[in-house]
Amino acid sequence: MSSVIHLDTETLRKYEKITDAERKVRSASDPEYLKEVMDYYLNGTKLNGIKLPDCLGGDSIFKEKFRFAAGELTVLAGINGAGKSLLASQIMLSAAEQGFRCLSISLEMSPRMQLARMMRQTSLQATPSLDASLDFAKWSGDSIWFYDQYGSVNPRTLFSIIRYAVDVHAVDFVLVDSLMTLSTASDDWNGQKDVICGLAGAARGLDTHVMLVAHARKGASVKDRLDKWSVAGSADLTNRADNVFLLGRTFELDPHQPDAYMSLCKARNFDGAEMDVDLWLDMASMNYYRESELPTQLGMGGSVRPEGGVVGELEAVGLN
Repeated sequence: MSSVIHLDTETLRKYEKITDAERKVRSASDPEYLKEVMDYYLNGTKLNGIKLPDCLGGDSIFKEKFRFAAGELTVLAGINGAGKSLLASQIMLSAAEQGFRCLSISLEMSPRMQLARMMRQTSLQATPSLDASLDFAKWSGDSIWFYDQYGSVNPRTLFSIIRYAVDVHAVDFVLVDSLMTLSTASDDWNGQKDVICGLAGAARGLDTHVMLVAHARKGASVKDRLDKWSVAGSADLTNRADNVFLLGRTFELDPHQPDAYMSLCKARNFDGAEMDVDLWLDMASMNYYRESELPTQLGMGGSVRPEGGVVGELEAVGLN
C-alpha cells in the first residue's frame, strides 16, 4: 500500500540546514563537460526522465520533445476548478508506472482522499472494485509516498521534507500542491522568490524533479485564454522554473468539443516542445485525455473492465 510519511522535529532537524553550493570555475575544455555534452546529444540522455502520460501525448507528440527531467522544476498553473491537482495526480501516477518513486506534498487534500482519486484514475472505474483497490495497493507499494500534513507549511520545513524523502526513500518526483499553502503572503514577492529558488535549488542539488502547483490570476472572464503572464504571484515563479504548464477550461457544452487545454508555454531545455494541446475530461475516471489517445489502466496486472461511469462520459472515450 502507498505509504504515509510521519516526521518528528528531531528527524527533520538534520535536514533543515541549507548548505551553500561550492562555487567552481572550470574550463570549457574540461573533459567531464565534453562527456556530458556527448551523452546529451549522441546517447539520448536529453530524453531521460519522466514522460507525460500517453493519453496526454507522452508517447506521441511529446515523445521526442519533452521529459520531466531530474534536476528541474516545473510550475503547473490554472484557475480554480480547472483540475490542476487532478492533472498533477495523473502525471505522478504515470511516473510511478514508469518506475519512478514519487512524493506528494499536498496540504489541501488528505492522503485518504488522494488515494481515493488515484484508484479511480488507475482503474478507470468511478467506484473502484475491491479487486481494483487491492491491485492498486499492491502496485503502488514503494512507488508513491505522502507527507501527511494539512493546512500550511513553512518553506524551511518544505525543503527539509524533500531532502528527507530523496535521502531516505530515493524519491525521483516531488509534487508540491500548492504555492498557496506555503506560509508566505500572496503579495510577498520576495518570499515567493525564496520559495521558487529554494525548490529549483533542491531539484538540482538532489537530482530530482519538483512540480509546484500554482494559481492563475483572475481575468475579466473565466473563459479568457491563459498565457505565461497569467500565473499569479511573483514573476520569479515562471522566470526561475525550467518548465511551465498551464491548464485552462473551455466551458464548452458540446461533448465533441474539448473540455480544456494544456499549454506547455516554457520548456527551457527542450527546443520545440512548447505547444497547446486540446483535452477532454472523463469525469468517471477523473482523467484528462487527448481525443485520439484514450486513458489506459495503470498497474492493474491485466485488463479490468471499466464500470460505473457517468452517462455519456465513458461512452465518449470508448471505455464502457
